[in-house]
Amino acid sequence: MVHPRLFVDDFSIIVPVLGHDKLVMVWNYRHAIQGWELELPAGHIENGESPEACAKRELEEETGYSAGLWKRLGWFHPSPGISSQRAYAYLARNLKRGVLHREPYEFGMEVKTLGLRDAYKRLWRGEIVHSPTASALGIAQPGILRMKRAIVSRRS
Repeated sequence: MVHPRLFVDDFSIIVPVLGHDKLVMVWNYRHAIQGWELELPAGHIENGESPEACAKRELEEETGYSAGLWKRLGWFHPSPGISSQRAYAYLARNLKRGVLHREPYEFGMEVKTLGLRDAYKRLWRGEIVHSPTASALGIAQPGILRMKRAIVSRRS
């Protein structure tokens, strides 16, 4: 039996939390599906670049935001049936608005800000179907819940 294997670069994906209850995402056109998807910012790791440096670069390129706090959430194989590619997930907080630096092929991409609750409802209802985004949101959920509980307890 022949097992096809696809060789593609590893990438970083970012879960950018704006304030205490918003998520920064992108509305992105994907040629392979001939359609648009709601995604977390992400991008391929360049030669010699660390996954964290890639995450910082991609967040700024795609959304115009930079982050004051970064936490590595882990990694996952987005398509292990055909590729050994790894996706490195990061939580980005203390966001500061800056300037977009998109690649020419990212034309039409839009920054979307969603409430955290709304984003997770969309995920659970099957409206977010970009698999790396779904995986990263799943990995990030326990940390986001802890963060929200800490904020609520400080306010009490």
